[in-house]
Amino acid sequence: MSAPTSDWLDRLWEYEDLAPAPAARQERSGAAACVGADPTLFFPEPWEMTTGAAVPSEAELEALAYCGRCPVLAWCLARDMEQSSTPSKVIGVRGGMRQSDRRELYVRLFGRRPRNGAVAP
Repeated sequence: MSAPTSDWLDRLWEYEDLAPAPAARQERSGAAACVGADPTLFFPEPWEMTTGAAVPSEAELEALAYCGRCPVLAWCLARDMEQSSTPSKVIGVRGGMRQSDRRELYVRLFGRRPRNGAVAP
């Protein structure tokens, strides 16, 4: 069984650079900004992603622009962290974060081991 969303959101406060905004506890209360957008926008091609780079690529910036105006951003990030069983399952732009940033967050929160009895690829 995975940890409840509130547990790992609470753990974010342990990391000064990851402490959530006050809206992190907001429930899903409205339509996501990405509704109706082309889903491929949030999954840039591998050569369009900036693994470890400080500045997002143009493709990532386009997807992050949707996230920047989303009323359910925290819910989206929480859902992504809960549904991903290993860091390699964290893909694309979601929850206002690039793939590389979310993978780093996942490892900080859960380590590299599979959760919930999942088998690592």
